[in-house]
Amino acid sequence: MKILQKLTSLYIFGLGFLIVVILVASISFNYIYMGSEKILGLAESMVGRHNDISQQEAGKFSKPFEDIKSTRILAYAFFSFALIIGGTGFFLIFYIYKKNIVEPLNKVASATSKMAYGQFEQVQVMSGSEIGTVAENFNFMGLALKNKINELEQALIREQNMVRTLHILHELSGSIISKFNQDEIMATIVSFSSTILRTEMGVVFLTDRSSRHFSHSISSLPKEKGDITELGHSIVREVISSGTPIRWDVSSGNKEFARLVSEANINIKNFMAVPVIIEGGVRGALILINKAGADGFTMQDEDVALMVSFQGGVAIEKSIFHEEVVQLAKTDGLTGLDNHRTFHEELDEEIKRARRYNRYLALLLIDIDYFKKFNDSYGHQSGDAVLKELSGILLQNLRSIDSAARYGGEEFTVILPETSAEGGIITAEKIKNEVAAHAFNIMGIDTELTISIGVAVFPDDAINKEGLIKAADGKEKRTEHGYNLSAVQRGSG
Repeated sequence: MKILQKLTSLYIFGLGFLIVVILVASISFNYIYMGSEKILGLAESMVGRHNDISQQEAGKFSKPFEDIKSTRILAYAFFSFALIIGGTGFFLIFYIYKKNIVEPLNKVASATSKMAYGQFEQVQVMSGSEIGTVAENFNFMGLALKNKINELEQALIREQNMVRTLHILHELSGSIISKFNQDEIMATIVSFSSTILRTEMGVVFLTDRSSRHFSHSISSLPKEKGDITELGHSIVREVISSGTPIRWDVSSGNKEFARLVSEANINIKNFMAVPVIIEGGVRGALILINKAGADGFTMQDEDVALMVSFQGGVAIEKSIFHEEVVQLAKTDGLTGLDNHRTFHEELDEEIKRARRYNRYLALLLIDIDYFKKFNDSYGHQSGDAVLKELSGILLQNLRSIDSAARYGGEEFTVILPETSAEGGIITAEKIKNEVAAHAFNIMGIDTELTISIGVAVFPDDAINKEGLIKAADGKEKRTEHGYNLSAVQRGSG
């Protein structure tokens, strides 16, 4: 019975049965029809040879002859009926075979051809048969192949996005490698990350490494569109505290962020923040806002943003190191003031500026009185301590546009832009009096020191750097006339 449930076996059995029926019918017809033909011929021959048979006796043979003829007709009719039934059965089986086997196979073949062109159609055939099983397996294979192709297409898209991301990161690396200004680096990070992840805006906040107060921020958000400072600071504090990225959208349950977003008066649908690591610690965060065409940021977006922030952190760390190196090259190692070379560079620039805008420029040349004798008495370490304290006094009495430098030994210089002779002598007297009143703690003993200051003014005393320095250099005259002096030099240029 199980075999008969299979269409192919059923068709073979049915076709074989029909063939057997037709063969049996044909053989039976042959024997019956031909046998009756022989019997009838033999009987007629016998009757014909015996002429002496009476009419009455001949009448006895008529009934059997009629029966034989009737049998022949019935055999012929049976045979014809069997042929009709067999032919009908054959064509019926052929039709069913075509309908249930040939046509489904053609459907499978057609679907296979379409599959080669990327058209994955399901084949609808009768289930429970071999062809149905083939079709079901074909449909399963087609679905699996379609899913696999979709996976490969998605993987290809991801690979293309990754190649694009790596290309942009390469451009980012090349762009920031030559930058040493933190604000420029941060602006580049915001621009590149917004481009890669297709966001509406971005911002970077950094904190000071010692005080942890916010020190730098760069935003692509125009000021007229709102203020993101409070929201940004809260996000950065959260990132610094956790050390992990943050993703938020309007469906998130963080009520604090939702409140800050509403107070920022900015249309923020979603944002993502990733840490910026500098010198081994989280010093800030890169915040990206409103991803285009999406409800929120994904884990892949997070990975890309982390790569950008890592590149940015390395670049910022490099800029800090560069700034420290430059600062070391520009400053005196003992006092922290500008060194001799930096003094000459700044004086050149200030003279050019004063000449261009027709402004005054004052130069102070400061010398510590009896400093050689002091070093001989207390030692050079105490002398170094005095130089440091004196540097602090100088800086406390200068404006933001002024600059102080250690000229050499115990000599210092002060550049006073946009300052006349009167202004220069006022500043000189203020510094001199501060130093005279200051108690220098030397080996646990308060010690008093004095300084002498020479003042020269551009363009009254000199019109070039060398002349201005020479005009301010009143060391020999101070030695000849006394100490703790301030003097305006005239006519030296």
